[in-house]
Amino acid sequence: MSTETQTSQSTVADLKLCFGGFSSKGVKAENQDAFAAIIPQKYELRAKGAVAAIADGLSSANKAAEASQLAVTQFIQEYLVTPETWSTRKSAAKVLTSLNNWLYSQSGFVDGLSYENSPQWLTTFSAFIAKSTTGYIFHVGDTRITKYRNRQIEAITRDHNRKQMGQQALLTRALGADNRLEVDVHQIDLQPSDLYMLSCDGIHDYITKPVFKELFDSLPLSPEKSDLETLAKKIVETAIERGSDDNVTCLLVHINAVPNRKLAEIQRDLNSKVIPPALQIGQKLDGYLVKKVIHASIRSHLYLVVDVETDKPYVLKAPSANFSDDAIYLQGFMREAWVGQRINHGNVMRVLPGKQNSQFLYHLCEYLEGQTLSEWLHDNPKPSIAQVRDIMKQVISALRVFQRLDLVHRDLKPDNIMIDQYGHIKLIDYGTVFVASLDENQETIKEEVPHGSLDYIAPETLLHMKADNQSDLFSLGVICYEMLSGELPYKPMQRAEVTIKDYNDMQYRSIKQFRPELPLWLDLSLQKATAADPKLRYKVFSEFFADLSNPSSSAVEEYKNKPLLQRNPVFFWKSVSALLFIGLVVSLSN
Repeated sequence: MSTETQTSQSTVADLKLCFGGFSSKGVKAENQDAFAAIIPQKYELRAKGAVAAIADGLSSANKAAEASQLAVTQFIQEYLVTPETWSTRKSAAKVLTSLNNWLYSQSGFVDGLSYENSPQWLTTFSAFIAKSTTGYIFHVGDTRITKYRNRQIEAITRDHNRKQMGQQALLTRALGADNRLEVDVHQIDLQPSDLYMLSCDGIHDYITKPVFKELFDSLPLSPEKSDLETLAKKIVETAIERGSDDNVTCLLVHINAVPNRKLAEIQRDLNSKVIPPALQIGQKLDGYLVKKVIHASIRSHLYLVVDVETDKPYVLKAPSANFSDDAIYLQGFMREAWVGQRINHGNVMRVLPGKQNSQFLYHLCEYLEGQTLSEWLHDNPKPSIAQVRDIMKQVISALRVFQRLDLVHRDLKPDNIMIDQYGHIKLIDYGTVFVASLDENQETIKEEVPHGSLDYIAPETLLHMKADNQSDLFSLGVICYEMLSGELPYKPMQRAEVTIKDYNDMQYRSIKQFRPELPLWLDLSLQKATAADPKLRYKVFSEFFADLSNPSSSAVEEYKNKPLLQRNPVFFWKSVSALLFIGLVVSLSN
């Protein structure tokens, strides 16, 4: 087999690969190795990728075989049912942490030590996840993952063992050995014709690179599962022939093709449904009768509709025909429906599936009675701290759900918060939400400009196109500040292009400039929440809310002990300038 990358003009929409493996107890009485692999169906393959895993139970452990078998099967099963919104790294890390904790708890460790007759569930572990055009590797122990590309062999993982003079290598990491798990993580670009080998030490400790190369080259150019199984068996037999005295297991992964669709082809998919024309009261779309035109703009149309079959009210949202050629906008519109259908929380607007097989592009939202927070603030220009605190509590509750799902809203502002007559709020508008799992796909069109409103967007997003939950926290702090003062904590941005100088020149405006009666502790909380430097902000939403709820006397004392230059640099330099001017006038008068 020549594994040099094949150039092809054909378009590939989905990742194509195949697996094949073989395991033998070798010269030992029991096989304590295990491997497993799965290629999910099309949708799940895009969302989660294909997964291969290998484990080698420690021969010194009395539950070695059970531990290795459990590790590979449970990892794959649990990984595939993690939330669709999670990134591959987060999903794998959560599953491995849970798996390690269970194995460790079964081993009867007390203060890090296990006793002679206690069960010992210990195993090495390596997993390979192929998703879109990227391979993700998670590794603990001395199993190994090797890449063969362009006739070159490269070991991607590093064996976690310590060589000892004249003795067997001592393993330094394993699943179940410690309640604090340390996992090596690698991320690599996949190429057509790549071959990846997952092996135990009974294989790679006994076969040299030249022999591996000869074996890999025997594979057909376009191998099938049976070809990989045959080669895996041949590798196992070769290791035994070369004196392997351990269990011998080999799992091969061949990348047949990776997604390579061009932007124009992706855009054609985005335009596969028709943007409906602007609707009038009394018109119908897919059985939904328009009762009211709620909002119409150059970007989108919102209608109050009722399902003629059930008489249930909904809000129907459709994109404007002005954006029929804007791939980024259409991608965001579809993302809004995707996200909204996957969140079920009392402070988050639900998006419901429309009619199946509809030719039109739109989505249905639950009907919310009330007004936007912007409108509410117009009617309530000076809300009490208690009212603001209650609204913040609800928004934070919604944002913590986003955080748990690996989502970042990226467009928090008063216009995207609904509030009803009872003070209950709901977040709306998910078109700009960052979804970690979707961002990993090759077909996600990369955004070139930051999303969000300039007055609320975090500086690091403007500067580096980076957004995370701390960026949402910044926006939340700005909203809180505005609710209490009717102003913004920084002078309004005039443009989206921000330089390092703009970033460094950002000066927080004390809320006491606008409402002197507000307490200092509240001003300090808002200053920290809206710090231009993310490192100076609160780390988590709950910390911000705690300071909003419980005045921090220590923060006030710390603030008072700071020199004036740090507390209020603008006032400091104004004072210095005034003193210098007075000194100059006095010297001239003399």
